[in-house]
Amino acid sequence: MNKLLIIGASAALILPLAVSAAGHRKAGLWETTMTMKYTKGGPQIPPDQLAKMQQLGIKMPFMGGEPTTVQSCVTPEQAAADFKPDTGRGDCTMQNQQWSGSTFSGDMVCHTREGDMHGHFTGTASGDTAFTGTSTVDGNNPHMGGDFTMEQQFSSKWLGADCGSVQPGRPQHAQ
Repeated sequence: MNKLLIIGASAALILPLAVSAAGHRKAGLWETTMTMKYTKGGPQIPPDQLAKMQQLGIKMPFMGGEPTTVQSCVTPEQAAADFKPDTGRGDCTMQNQQWSGSTFSGDMVCHTREGDMHGHFTGTASGDTAFTGTSTVDGNNPHMGGDFTMEQQFSSKWLGADCGSVQPGRPQHAQ
């Protein structure tokens, strides 16, 4: 269970990178689709066991390269501010954030009690309503078997100004 929480927390930190800089996104409801895989370490489920779980209808977010789609609500204040990744303990910082035309890049560094992570992301914006990109995160966490590297592809699109039932700071799996 700890491993899934760590995976989810890592993905939650990476998710907003697609819309990470002030003035480059609209407030409202966003939908982000992510595909993540571990290229080193991380939780491992043998392919035959993963296939059996999937046949039984058990979904494993972020395992087996399956895409995961979440919706998140961005407030006007968040849309106007630079993104500050946070695990809830104030242990992550952004560095080297740059925009050039429609492309963006940056680095994230987290020092958590579970271990350290650092990552690099790049992406391309289509105005202030859509983004695509990639990220790579390296880290060390004893709950995930030590050293790990995860790669992610993401695409985000603005769905509208009304967030409906999705609360700011509480992404939900898309239905």
